[in-house]
Amino acid sequence: MKTILTFAAALALSAPALAGEAVSYEAAGTSFDAYWEAPVGARGTVVILPTWNGLSDYEMDRAKMLAEAGYNALAVDLYGGSARPQSPEDKEAALNAVFADGDRLRAILAATVGKAESLAGGGNVVMLGYSMGGGAAMELVRSGLGAELGVDGYAVFSGRVSDPGGRMIPDGTAPIFVAHGTEDGRVPVSGLVNFADDLDLAGVEHRIEIYEGAGHLFSAFGFPNYDPELDAASWEALGAFLESLTEAGGAS
Repeated sequence: MKTILTFAAALALSAPALAGEAVSYEAAGTSFDAYWEAPVGARGTVVILPTWNGLSDYEMDRAKMLAEAGYNALAVDLYGGSARPQSPEDKEAALNAVFADGDRLRAILAATVGKAESLAGGGNVVMLGYSMGGGAAMELVRSGLGAELGVDGYAVFSGRVSDPGGRMIPDGTAPIFVAHGTEDGRVPVSGLVNFADDLDLAGVEHRIEIYEGAGHLFSAFGFPNYDPELDAASWEALGAFLESLTEAGGAS
């Protein structure tokens, strides 16, 4: 309870955030747009990996909220270029294409971490992913690239944590936070059982929050399954996780 209250208080007591700005960077031969928020005296940097909509107002709003809580925040895209899929069918195809080319995805993620570190002037980075973005964060974990890049924590909301290729969790993986709903029709909650076992086997510190009755992207305002009460609860749980990394020196 103490860490949750500390995070909540930070929304009111932290230094005001600077005005957000649009930034861009190159990865895998493509230009990527992003949105950067930086409060004075930031306690760490959080990279927000998007849903299958790509970079949108949702991720930018979350960046503002994180900045108000005292964290640098970089909301990014995973598609590249200016086009965004519009129909559910196009979004499904675009998502599948992101994960079909692992080398390209890892190059994009590496460039994203590098951009966040550059904007922050160094320091450590936590990856926060929603749905598709959560799966991308797990690619950093499973591939070992996150450990190689020095990523200091991962947070996955309604994202796939199991690995189709059967890769185990590497030793030395940074702490992981997961928020998931029992009624997620897209990413079944049953996959979290083996995942928790994998984390225990690898000795990875983790916090898994399962929300009864919550559907896919229950915490994403504007999405069909949005639940404001569970959004607030999961946001506070995320705050406690980030606070624990700060206290441990992992997100300074």
